Amino acid sequence: MPRITTLILACFAGLLAPVLAHAQLAGTLSGPKFVEAAGIADRFEIEAGRLALEKSENPQIKILATRLVADHTHALAELKAAAAKADGQIVVPSTLDPKHEAKIEQLKAATGADFDTLFVQLQTSAHDAAVGIFASFAKDGDQTALKEYAARTLPMLERHFEQVKQIQIKT
Repeated sequence: MPRITTLILACFAGLLAPVLAHAQLAGTLSGPKFVEAAGIADRFEIEAGRLALEKSENPQIKILATRLVADHTHALAELKAAAAKADGQIVVPSTLDPKHEAKIEQLKAATGADFDTLFVQLQTSAHDAAVGIFASFAKDGDQTALKEYAARTLPMLERHFEQVKQIQIKT
């Protein structure tokens, strides 16, 4: 029963994540806030993807996880370059924030079908939020190099979002 409660709470939190993420940046599309959000998102996707490669037996999840690790590793490197070009003082986060660290801990604790369900739920909410943030910053951001990075990266995030929505979990 505690496992079901945890999954229900994780799902509820996941539904709120896009709203909260958008609210954090709404009206304040500053380069440093965008870089922080994007850097943490990339690091989360890389860590979650690595966990999925280790823990999942679902071939669809493994394919997505491989793509997440590769694409978000590349995106993180591009973010660092764009941040340096935009303003050499903007620091890309080197660790996860407590909220994302807690999500990684949830994934580490989950096994089997529970892992797969949680992974898909977290990826769905994370990519929904990322698409919103990147689209907003690409349109209204305050620094050209970062706006260009957001616009270049947005199609990859949209592809990931569509791919995760296509994954079927057997229960």
